[in-house]
Amino acid sequence: MAIGFLLGGIACVLYAVLVGYFGGIKKSPGLLKFVKMKLGKGMEDDKAAKICLIMAIIVLAVGIFLFIYGGVTYAG
Repeated sequence: MAIGFLLGGIACVLYAVLVGYFGGIKKSPGLLKFVKMKLGKGMEDDKAAKICLIMAIIVLAVGIFLFIYGGVTYAG
């Protein structure tokens, strides 16, 4: 596996775990405040938490794809 795919996959999984846990499950006020600041000031906390969970799932899927694609491409 090429090192770029490995590092990209690890970064995606790490991002998904941290944002999914702190933003979606634990609902950390600091992260939710940051999400609301970037996406819209009038947003509710529940909507920001759902956005965190959705983005965590999408990025986790990208990370899994990077692991699989890197492993298949460079299985030499």
